[in-house]
Amino acid sequence: MRRIVLPVACFFGLWTAASAQSVQPPSESGIASRYGAPYHGQPSASGEIYGQEKLTAAHRTLPFGTRVRVRVRRLDRDGSVVVRINDRGPFVKSRIIDLSHAAAARLGITGDGVAPVTLELVDTPPVDPQNSLSVIASRKGDRVRASTNRVVVKHLTVLDSPVAAQSHVWCMR
Repeated sequence: MRRIVLPVACFFGLWTAASAQSVQPPSESGIASRYGAPYHGQPSASGEIYGQEKLTAAHRTLPFGTRVRVRVRRLDRDGSVVVRINDRGPFVKSRIIDLSHAAAARLGITGDGVAPVTLELVDTPPVDPQNSLSVIASRKGDRVRASTNRVVVKHLTVLDSPVAAQSHVWCMR
């Protein structure tokens, strides 16, 4: 009986992937930088042509199309801008986001080129069921084993019950 229940529970988790709401991650804080002129007119990692006048950004892990609010955290500057993720980066380890020239200008950081910021998720793109990834992280009912697997997939959305996350489903038991 137990062997039937888990696959059925995971099936329902997979079946609801397209309609479920994503779990909102906490905000992320770190250093933002800007990139611009040399990349203007070149294809970004998403395939979209980079335009330095657009409010876009590069992030290492957020799905393309995700919109985030970038808030400057400095005493001499206060502001925020909503950008759409369309590229991968930054490639400097100490930074969390690369902003287009337009986004950096809105925040007043074009001169310095870098600033401490906080990222807040605004919204994520709709799930494309044809391109979604489904993973059963643990088929055992062993909580210790599931917790161990949680470390392996720590950058992904993992919860204790069958859950449909934005583009992934993690069935934990």
